[in-house]
Amino acid sequence: MVGLRHEEKTEVLRGLIFKTRNELKSGWPEEIYHQALLCMLQDEAIPVISRPRRAFLHRGEEVHLFEPDLIVWDRIILELKALPYQKEFLGEQYAQAIHYLKFWQKDLALLVNFGPPKVKIQRVVWDEPPFELSEEYEEIKPHISEPDRVNLQRIRQCVIALARQYGFGYPETLYRKLVAVELAHRQIDCVSDVGVVPVWTGQGLPRHTTHHLQVADHYLVHIRSLSAQPTTHDFLATRTYLRCLGLKFGLIVNFGAKELQIHGISSE
Repeated sequence: MVGLRHEEKTEVLRGLIFKTRNELKSGWPEEIYHQALLCMLQDEAIPVISRPRRAFLHRGEEVHLFEPDLIVWDRIILELKALPYQKEFLGEQYAQAIHYLKFWQKDLALLVNFGPPKVKIQRVVWDEPPFELSEEYEEIKPHISEPDRVNLQRIRQCVIALARQYGFGYPETLYRKLVAVELAHRQIDCVSDVGVVPVWTGQGLPRHTTHHLQVADHYLVHIRSLSAQPTTHDFLATRTYLRCLGLKFGLIVNFGAKELQIHGISSE
């Protein structure tokens, strides 16, 4: 029978986490539990680094800054919370742990919530998946001119190259910035956080800033990550923005948990 990953070390950490909570009791903010657990680890002569900071760089530009709470034995990442009204960890908290594991090249994190009546500890494992690609362009094929074909191929090549270079597991904010930096390097115009003005009964409403990229003036690109598939909302919102901007089509790109997905989407 195969045991849990880093099982013995995890048991030691669980004991120290429970001891930290038992001595401090409940009601403290996250920082107090963080400092107490850090002191306990140091007292036990367990190698630990508190809040290491390191930037993700691409083409010499800072794309994202990673700062996990604790790295113990240079193997296990601890991400601490003090959320009294949260019984279970949320998807974004699991994703945050995966981002840290991916960047720091570790394979196990512990999510810890000191807030509830009983301390909640959840293991999060990460193994880099092999590169796979899924593409769907049927919706936009009738609208593509030859110049469009050339531009979309350049965007596609950029996205695939980044996915092959960096893999999966990072936050979509990182991939969005990464794509923008790489497109600029390839001399393809790209505007981040595109503004859209909705119209109601002939009048413009306040400007809405989206998370989409506008590429080569003509295409919207929406970036997602770690989703099994882009959501229905991703498609509906992107279609709405295309119409408001007077654009024919765009791409939804998902740096998913197991594959890169590229979907063409039209304004119709």
